[in-house]
Formats: sequence, C-alpha cells, structure tokens
Amino acid sequence: MYFADIAGHRSLKNNLIANINQKRISHAQLFAGPEGSGNLLMALAYARYMLCISRDQGDACGTCSSCKKFDKLEHPDVHFYFPTIKSKDDEEADDNKAGSKTYLMPWRELLLESAYFQYGDWLKKLGVENQQAMIYAKDCNEMLNDLRLKAFEGRYKIVIIWMIEKLKANASPKLLKTLEEPSEGVVFLLVSHNKNAIIKTILSRLQLIKVPLLRDEEIEHHLSEKFNLKEPEARRIAFLSEGNYAKALSFINDTDESETDLLAFRDWMRLCFKKNPIEILQWTEKVSKIGRERQIGLLQQGLTVFRLCLLKNYRAAEAIRLEGEQLVFIERFATFVTHRNALEIIDSFNEGIFHIARNASPKILFTDLSFTLSKLLKATK
Repeated sequence: MYFADIAGHRSLKNNLIANINQKRISHAQLFAGPEGSGNLLMALAYARYMLCISRDQGDACGTCSSCKKFDKLEHPDVHFYFPTIKSKDDEEADDNKAGSKTYLMPWRELLLESAYFQYGDWLKKLGVENQQAMIYAKDCNEMLNDLRLKAFEGRYKIVIIWMIEKLKANASPKLLKTLEEPSEGVVFLLVSHNKNAIIKTILSRLQLIKVPLLRDEEIEHHLSEKFNLKEPEARRIAFLSEGNYAKALSFINDTDESETDLLAFRDWMRLCFKKNPIEILQWTEKVSKIGRERQIGLLQQGLTVFRLCLLKNYRAAEAIRLEGEQLVFIERFATFVTHRNALEIIDSFNEGIFHIARNASPKILFTDLSFTLSKLLKATK
C-alpha cells in the first residue's frame, strides 16, 4: 500500500506527497472515485506516507517502525471504519450492536489481498451478498473514544472511513460534530464511490480529492509491469475493464471470466429476442438468487456490450479489442443495437442498476427489463 502500488494517477500522487512535505494537510479529506479507481488505495498510501518516520520525496520508506506496523494494518494510530452488518444471531439488534471492530480481522484480510477490492467483494467476505451493509452509530461512538487517546507515534491520528455514503442518518450528528471541532493532529480520510449519496452536511465539511477512473494506457502499463503480460493481452484487458482496475485484476485472476460473463449476457439476450414468457420467468428466477452485486455486474456487462455495438455500427470496429466467440457475438448483436433504440436500452439498464442497488425486487426488475428488451431489440428499423 505504497504510492508505487497504485496504477496511474501520477499527478495526483505528486500533489498528495507535496501537501504532506509542505505540511498542508487538511483535517478532513474525501477521496472520491468510482470502484476500481484506486481511491481506497490512495488514502492508504497517503496515510502510510504521513506516518512514515523516514519518508523520502517519492514514497514511504518501508523499513521504519511505522511502516512495519502498517504492513500488517496494525498501526495503533490508524483507525478503520467501514460498512458492516448486524449479527445474524440477533435480527432485532439495534444499531449500537453493529460495528467495524467486530469485523476488523476479515477487513484486514481482504485489504492485504488487494486494496482494489469492490463493495461486492466485501459483502462476499462477510457472507451476505444479498444484504446491505451500513456504517452504524456504534462506529461513531467508538471513534470518539479512540480520538480521546493521544497518538502513539507522536505525529497524527488517522481515521479512514470507507464508503462514507453508507453512513446511517442517525449516526451522522456525532461524526459531524467531530469534523467541525477536530482534535489537534487528527486527520479524517473518507473514501467514497458515490459522493452524491453522502449526507450533505458532512460533504460540505470535506476537502474533495477526485480520483477518476484510469485511462486504458495506465492500466495496460501497470498490468504489463506487474504481471509481465504481453502487450496485446494487457491492451485487451485494459479495454474491457473500462478504467476499473479491480475489474482488470479479476480478469487476471480468472482468465475465463470476461468470456463467461459475455456469454451469459448473450444467452439472456437470446431469451429476450425469442420473447418466450416461460423461459424468461425461469431465467429471472435463477438470476434473482445470485446476489445483488452479481446482478449489478450483469447489467454493467450489458452496458459494455451496448457500447461495443455502437462502436461497430459507427465504423470504429478497430477500437473493439476482442477476438474469437466474443467478437463474433458483438458483430452479430450490433445489428439489433442502433441509434433508434440504444439510448432507451442504456437508460433501462442504468435505471436497473439504480434500483437493484436500492433493494428493488430482482425478480420483478429483471422480468420487466426482459420484456422491455424484447420490444426494443426489434425496434431497429
């Protein structure tokens, strides 16, 4: 979790390093960026550099006592808070019975595997892919207790809150008070994938640090350098990942994943085109059981396919870095995604992602979307 571990974002890294070296450290900062942009990793590298005893001009040293503690995510001056779930043993538990410290061990395990993990990976680690994790009031109470203690290393006390947009409304007043009246030496590093969902009074107290999606060439370079991939394969994965480095890593770890996802989407589109109600209902019954993050992933896969189809139709096929059965499917399916229906299809998928993320019934949503697609896919002339 060094700056050197982060793909791309060279200018942003340099700015953050300069801020620390010049002692221009805001007490409350928001690292805002989409999943896979590296915003959590950026916050972690920033915290490590801030606490490093022997840092140089480019990165933390990696050998001092502070860095060694950070290697295990056990630095006593770094406090993590993140979305959690209530105990399965007590469904009637109130908010005060859920908190980050209960799940600190799996959190560290996942972070040490890769700080590019996504929200769905965290839910899978917790074994609750169909539930919504939240940041509860207990975390804010424990945060206040932690911040009453002096820093062990004598420099800063750092609070890292991942996915601050998941903060429950009844937990916000205490955090807001802490942000408005910060203790000396306390630095809040908040990480968000959707800053528009953050409680407005909290958002207004934060210094915004935008961490955008990566450019294809940044992902390609990092994959080639770190995994020794040949240029064509690195370029193909970079293209398919659409700026999301977490998605690129999933392709590395499972080389068949991109093809499997695309073929699963192809089978769905065939069902929609046939418009067989029984088969569609059987399919929606299956997809309703796979977990919300995978359902969102299926819809995002669809958006990728529609983009590729439009590239093909607008004579930009050279930008489609696919081959084999994947390319054959795009070339054939592009016939049914034209200027007459593309915007309506894309809007339907974006709306589906919005509602699935907010606990809509997947069975109803995918049934409705399937019949909508049945109509739209035939409206190409």
